[in-house]
Amino acid sequence: MKKWFVPFIIIAICILSCSKVEPNKAKALVELLIQKIDSGKYSETPNYYSEEFNNSESLDARAEKYKELKDANGDVQSMQCISEKASTDPDDRPTLELIYKVKHTKLTSLEAFTVVSQNGDLKVESHDIKQNTP
Repeated sequence: MKKWFVPFIIIAICILSCSKVEPNKAKALVELLIQKIDSGKYSETPNYYSEEFNNSESLDARAEKYKELKDANGDVQSMQCISEKASTDPDDRPTLELIYKVKHTKLTSLEAFTVVSQNGDLKVESHDIKQNTP
């Protein structure tokens, strides 16, 4: 029985540490998503979102929202990650919450992203956009 205990603990530690969301990879994913939205490549955005997020509304409905935001905010000029926080989602999956300050030609927005590992890939589980008020 003792022979199995040490390997079991080692495997458990590896599984738990491997399931955490790597910050640099999550930031790269989010920044690519912001660029896709800014460039108007809305049909490519489902690749960045989780299955649950994609199932929450149609791509056409989401694309219409992106177009309205682009009209109101203008083109992206710069983006900066101003906050990151490791957490878990309602299903107890490890997540990384990232907040970006995105400067557009007309306005600046604060965009909150929750990134989760889904089927071995990082995906955005939630995306919230607010106007940044000085």
